[in-house]
Amino acid sequence: TTQFSNRNHLRKMRISKWQEAVDYTWTHCWSRQKSARTVEKRVERITKFCGKSFPLRKMGETWWWHELMTDILNEDKVAHATVNRAVSVGTHALKFTKQSGLHSVRCPEFKRLKEEEARQAWFTKDQVDHLAFLAVDIFQREDLKDAILFSAYTGVRQGELLRLKSTDVNLSTNTIQIGGNKHNSTKNSKGRHVPISDKIKPIINNRLSNIYLFGDDWNNKDQLYGAFKKVRNLAGFDETYCWHSLRHSNATWLAAVDHPRAIMELLGHSSINTTLRYCKPTDEALHRAVSKL
Repeated sequence: TTQFSNRNHLRKMRISKWQEAVDYTWTHCWSRQKSARTVEKRVERITKFCGKSFPLRKMGETWWWHELMTDILNEDKVAHATVNRAVSVGTHALKFTKQSGLHSVRCPEFKRLKEEEARQAWFTKDQVDHLAFLAVDIFQREDLKDAILFSAYTGVRQGELLRLKSTDVNLSTNTIQIGGNKHNSTKNSKGRHVPISDKIKPIINNRLSNIYLFGDDWNNKDQLYGAFKKVRNLAGFDETYCWHSLRHSNATWLAAVDHPRAIMELLGHSSINTTLRYCKPTDEALHRAVSKL
């Protein structure tokens, strides 16, 4: 973990260096966010480029941000969206500390990288089964296999998965409570009940003795995703297939057998348009539609 030094002195001083801006923003903003660990990694990426002692005055120049984006893009080989998220952390720190009266450097306006279409990759059921097989057969990770299958057959987000408690499972109604409580908030702050598929019922029964169904196995999303990437890469899928692809997969499978309105409720979307972007046309769905003519 990055050590953010001299925090207690920042209120009394004007700052002029990148690390000082990071320290202040961390103490008074980022440390309270759920995404703090992700922010920290993005901060480290910027620091890798410029160094802790980099003068803030140079961050007031447009060319510097262009060079930062180019460096991340070329060195890390990541999507444009990933580059833009890292840059946003930098601009936020500069603006936040300026608004706090710690310096007078204005963050310049500049174009971000054009982002690709939202990730549409999804897995078939056979592909998910293959990922689960590799997790155990090659990496001896039963916990990863369980997490992959559970996410694919419930459509829960990665954060929701790790926050689920055994008390969120109701075997009498055969449902799982996602969100709607203090320990398991959702993206739109709304709770939902997801029926338990026969595919994952044995997984749940084996984990009911845990406090957190999956959070007892994984410290955070980064650790879980790191393990998932090893399995994904071995299976031959590129980086467009991410953990969130399991959620897209769930929606696509459901779209072959049910109406988008029902899928909208199961996934906890606020808009049917969002759900439609998740539901990809499959051969099974197309044949089913034609057979009803």
